Amino acid sequence: MASEPKRGHVPFNIDCPYTLVLPKGYDAGRAWPMVMALHGMGHTHDIMRRYMTALLDRPWMWVFPRGVYPFEMRQPEKIRIGYAWYLYTGDQPDLRASMALSAQHLLNVQDLVRKDYPISHSAVVGFSQGGYLSGYVAPHHPERFKAAASLGGRLKHEFLDDVPTTARETVALAQFHGGRDANVSENLAREGLDKCAEAGFKDTHFFSDPDAAHEVSEKMVEDLGKWLERVLQ
Repeated sequence: MASEPKRGHVPFNIDCPYTLVLPKGYDAGRAWPMVMALHGMGHTHDIMRRYMTALLDRPWMWVFPRGVYPFEMRQPEKIRIGYAWYLYTGDQPDLRASMALSAQHLLNVQDLVRKDYPISHSAVVGFSQGGYLSGYVAPHHPERFKAAASLGGRLKHEFLDDVPTTARETVALAQFHGGRDANVSENLAREGLDKCAEAGFKDTHFFSDPDAAHEVSEKMVEDLGKWLERVLQ
C-alpha cells in the first residue's frame, strides 16, 4: 500500500512596484496629504495614473501601487499580463480573507512611502475591483485613512461589520458611478453606500455620471477632485 503523500508549502515572492507622484512645489519640510489610487482588475498602476491625470497637480501626493496577483489577459491579437487585488471564487469568507491580506500589503506600501515622505492625512480610491478594496481597507484602518472612494465598484458593506468603532465617525465614504455601467449596476452601487450610512457612517457621498459606462469618466474625476479637497482638509 502506498504511503500517504506529505504536503508542504514554500513562499514565492513577486515584485509589486508602485509610482509616487509628488505635488508641484513639494516641500520636504512639511507633511503632505496622500492619495493611494488602486487600478481595476486586469489593469496596471500606470493605467490608473492616466485616469487621474487631471488631479495630479493638486496639493497632495499620489501613490499608484500595482496589484499583487498577475494573470493572463487573453485577447485575439495578443496575450498580456494584468493584475488583480484579491482572489474571488464566490466564497465570501475566502474573499474577505483575500481582501484583508491585500489591505496589509497597502499598509506596507504606505509605511515604505512614509519613511522618506512625511504624510498628514491619507485617502484611498479605486476603480472597479480597486474600488471594492478601497472601501474595505480604509474603514478597517481609520488610524491610517481618512476617506475611501469607489469608482465603478461597490462599497462592500457586508464586510464592514467588524470595523473599529471610530471608523463610522472618522472615515468618509464615496461612490462614483456610471449610469450605464453594465458590470456593476448603479442601483447596486447606490445601495452599498446607503447600507454604509445605515450602519452609522456619518460622511457619505454619491455621484452619478448618467452617460458613463464601466469606466472612469471626466465627470467622475472632476467630482472626485472636489470630494478629495474636502476630506483631506
